Amino acid sequence: MFDQQISAYRDEINSELLSVYNTGPESLVNPINYVLSGKGKRVRPILTLFTGASFGGTKSESMPAALAVEILHNFTLVHDDIMDEDYIRHGKPTVHHKWDVGTAILSGDAMLSLALKMIQKSPQFNGKLMTSFINGLQAVCEGQAFDKEFEARDTVTLDEYIHMIDLKTGYLIGLSAELGAISVGADDSDVIKVRDFGRMIGRAFQIQDDLLEIYSDSNNMGKSLESDVILGKKTYLIIQANESNPIELNSTLKLAQENYTAGLEKLRMLLIDSGIRQEAEEKIKSTIKEANLLLNKINIETNKLSFFSELITNRGN
Repeated sequence: MFDQQISAYRDEINSELLSVYNTGPESLVNPINYVLSGKGKRVRPILTLFTGASFGGTKSESMPAALAVEILHNFTLVHDDIMDEDYIRHGKPTVHHKWDVGTAILSGDAMLSLALKMIQKSPQFNGKLMTSFINGLQAVCEGQAFDKEFEARDTVTLDEYIHMIDLKTGYLIGLSAELGAISVGADDSDVIKVRDFGRMIGRAFQIQDDLLEIYSDSNNMGKSLESDVILGKKTYLIIQANESNPIELNSTLKLAQENYTAGLEKLRMLLIDSGIRQEAEEKIKSTIKEANLLLNKINIETNKLSFFSELITNRGN
């Protein structure tokens, strides 16, 4: 029922993003528009618009916040790609790969300023909007810091990992819902509830991403995956495999370094045989269910947000 609306929202968001920054040095205008023209699914801004509509607001009220959160998200991706040395994003070369690291850093910085300016354009602009946005920015940075710290550690617990993704992924998706509610004047108590709903959706989103990174491919995911597998990047599934069968996991990752295709296939079978893949799938479902229970505590029309939950659940199908 909402598929056509999502498609229309996505088209409008894409159009609006390309009008955000067109005047300035070419060394900024070109890479910023290159990033913002990426073929992302626009999950976060669509959630902002859906949230605003669920509270009875208009699209014009929540659109500035929706654009702000998408620009913020893309700012983090530009800098993350530098730190992770990734070379593909949304099926295209990353900014630092297409241009250079300096251009990517400066473009990311400029995008953050554009996101802040966009927040100021909200018809309901107030201290709540800006405070929430700044808190979201800090949380994402802290989540990325933990993620980088984990790379230097031999072991990471599942609780530590969940805390990290709650900051890096969950907080930003929660922020998307939070800004949508604030931008249309929702009550503070309802803002908190819908924010927490978004954070739980974000947790499920990231665990599913971890699953898809192993059982999908670079074309489907739109980014380079080989380096993550070879380096044994700490993910929900890899952490569990390391806890249950570290010797087998290490030999599998070593094989992936020598023969990526063979190593990946062995890793896939290891996760299936050990029940880790099934556990991750069940965790995604239970987290979505928990999110929906939070949603049901809000006295609003929940159809659009429930549909959003279903989108996350079915993303890999």
